[in-house]
Amino acid sequence: MHAISGTVGGSCAMTLFYPLDNIRTFLQIDNTNRSSLEILTTLIKEEGLESLYRGLGPVLISLGFSNFVYFYSNNMLKAIFKKLTGQKNISIAHNLIVASIAGCINVFVTCPLWVANTRLKLMKDKKESIGLFSMVYKIAKEEGVLSLWNGCLASLVLVSNPTINFVVYDKIKQIAIENALKSGRRHLTSLEVFIIGAIAKAAATLFTYPIQLAQSRMRAMKGGGHGHGKTKETPGDTKQSKEEHYKGTIHCLIVIFKKDGFFGWFRGLYVKLLQTVLTAAFQFMAYEKIVRIIFSIFKADTSHIKIAE
Repeated sequence: MHAISGTVGGSCAMTLFYPLDNIRTFLQIDNTNRSSLEILTTLIKEEGLESLYRGLGPVLISLGFSNFVYFYSNNMLKAIFKKLTGQKNISIAHNLIVASIAGCINVFVTCPLWVANTRLKLMKDKKESIGLFSMVYKIAKEEGVLSLWNGCLASLVLVSNPTINFVVYDKIKQIAIENALKSGRRHLTSLEVFIIGAIAKAAATLFTYPIQLAQSRMRAMKGGGHGHGKTKETPGDTKQSKEEHYKGTIHCLIVIFKKDGFFGWFRGLYVKLLQTVLTAAFQFMAYEKIVRIIFSIFKADTSHIKIAE
């Protein structure tokens, strides 16, 4: 039930704020240092308003699968931990370990889908438009199976993002619920859940953004993960646009630093922060509502979702 709730909540949130995610991707892989407004204008002018929602279907499929794998793994590992230790509650340290393991499982299983999604977002020729799994097959056939795990190292490092996110969320939520109970309320309001989700995601995004930037560059790069490829063209690119070659995540970060300095690591942060904070906050709000509805339908005890573990 938690997995289903997380999947539905995440899908709704992504659909609502998808244009921001698309612009963020182009900002991260763009080599011409254009602003978000310039990229937005170029996209709409060259490819139409619908280009802002290009790849939404495949992203929703990947996001649904990814959220399901993560939520299911996370709650299954918690249940196993409680059964083995006999503990009713999980400490922050143990919660961190469980969330990290669930995140690693999710990365290895879903990385090919996200690599394919990045390529689909950057496709300019509508006639060559293909589906998610067709793109996975095409990448494996033309560039080798290892290409499907481009940026996997960055993704593994980014396991800390949802880990930080959920740990901060659970902690703040617990404090908020205790205050709500003292005031005579049994549940948090939607606004409170939204704000808590936004704060948690903002903290996680700030700590991990440079790795997210490298992840996008690696996923867009052609080749079997060995750096012998090039980044895809972005809207408005010319033949003079510089093509970057990356040997790995660390090399990618070094190249960005040499070219654009420290702040180059945070290119597009404001768009990413806006998109992820709004998406995560909406997702948590939807998640709490859906879980409560599902448990009330089955007349189950919801006390364990009112108080954070």
